[in-house]
Amino acid sequence: MIIYTPLREDEIFESDEAEHEAFQWVNVNHATLKLKRDPSSHGYEIVHMTSTNPQDYLNKRLEPGSIYYL
Repeated sequence: MIIYTPLREDEIFESDEAEHEAFQWVNVNHATLKLKRDPSSHGYEIVHMTSTNPQDYLNKRLEPGSIYYL
């Protein structure tokens, strides 16, 4: 079976339930963000962003590694 997706293999076939609970998925303007809690800044670090809009990848607020506040 072949799966065509922009997601990484570990995001599709997750094996560790504790690792899954450490991350949070949020939709922002049709872009999906994978967030990890950052206790030092009281926000969330963007780990991965998925979108079908090319402009979302040029948005500095949504780039991986930046801090996002809910």
